Amino acid sequence: MLEMVTTPLLPSDYLDLVSPLRAGADLRGRIEAVHPDTGDAATIVIRPGRGWRGHTAGQYVRIGVDVDGVRLWRAYSITSPTNRQDGRVTITVKAIPDGKVSNHLVRRAKPGTLIQLDQPTGDFVLPQVKPAKVLYLTAGSGITPVMGMLRDIEFDDVVMVHCAPQPQDVIFRNELHDLVADKKLRLTEVHTDTDGMLDIARLDELVPDIRDRDVFLCGPPGMVGAIRRTLREARVPRRNIHLEEFAFAP
Repeated sequence: MLEMVTTPLLPSDYLDLVSPLRAGADLRGRIEAVHPDTGDAATIVIRPGRGWRGHTAGQYVRIGVDVDGVRLWRAYSITSPTNRQDGRVTITVKAIPDGKVSNHLVRRAKPGTLIQLDQPTGDFVLPQVKPAKVLYLTAGSGITPVMGMLRDIEFDDVVMVHCAPQPQDVIFRNELHDLVADKKLRLTEVHTDTDGMLDIARLDELVPDIRDRDVFLCGPPGMVGAIRRTLREARVPRRNIHLEEFAFAP
């Protein structure tokens, strides 16, 4: 004989069913839209619950997603500006081989889906004093926290060097080129399938005034480590170097 063990439903349980994003509930979000960016990346629009405290440009958020009946947690950079008028936030996700959560979000997530949220965190943010000159060095999905910064604050002098296999793999490419057309950004794309890996020795050539810039570096650990050493050898002040490494979970 199969016995069932049950517990009474509490008032909060009913409230969670009716109003899952209410204040006082576990922090959740509702996916409201999924916008493809490239063949393997998409921007997810999320309406956070009322406990959401807001973020600082460059920070990331951990989200809990149910995939095939199992809750999995991953961290993604927030790509929306801090003052978005409708109160929504966005994350931009690149599907990686065998990535359970990234592939689910990019290819299977639907509007209306509830997800778990942590509060935003991370130290890869702009300094309190706005830099006069900025250099962004990014690769692949390492561009995502940087786009959050670009959308949040307008700088007088911004240079970006971004690496991706091919032009169609550059996330946010249309928006970046709009910024270039408006003279709000100087952009160098390195397409690694044809150009090879970024020649770090060329940084002085690409950005002659690199020592005068705040440098924000985000990408795979190998790239970040190599460029960090080069920046220090070039005597870029340590206080001007800000970095974040992207390590992927399967």
